[in-house]
Amino acid sequence: MSIVGKAVKGTVGLLANGLDYVITKSAHGIENKYGDNELVKTASEVGSSSVRVTESTVKTLTDVVDGGIDAGVGYLANDQTKIDSGLERSKTAGKELVVGIKEGLASTIEAGAKTTNSAVQAGKYYIKGDQDLAHQELGNTKANAKHLGKLVVVGLLSFGAVKDNGDKDKRDE
Repeated sequence: MSIVGKAVKGTVGLLANGLDYVITKSAHGIENKYGDNELVKTASEVGSSSVRVTESTVKTLTDVVDGGIDAGVGYLANDQTKIDSGLERSKTAGKELVVGIKEGLASTIEAGAKTTNSAVQAGKYYIKGDQDLAHQELGNTKANAKHLGKLVVVGLLSFGAVKDNGDKDKRDE
């Protein structure tokens, strides 16, 4: 990897850590002053996820570009080893990017299906007259919708797959 690639990755990592720290501390400060707030927690999770996904994407794109530069330098220097290693790095990073996009889409589709299925189930309970089960399932629908919303927002703000950070909410119950 070139010195430029290392510098870009290092800078992006430091910026991401700093932004994540600021987001987390700001959320804690707001909660300390105004009390626990689900909206603040959600905004903090979306912000942190967006920062981390963007960090990962920029680092992967850096590998694609850096590999291309190495291959170009190898071509100019007539060094087949450098050409091959540069092209291989670009190819590997490109595959990682495509897999990230695929995983992000799959996660979003899965969350949408869970939300829809839960809403349909709540409707069935309501139609059958079982108000308690309908309200319970509606709680699951809300939790699933919240998770879907996070995935969509992070996907719109950044680029790549969202890794589950252990947020269990009611969607996993």
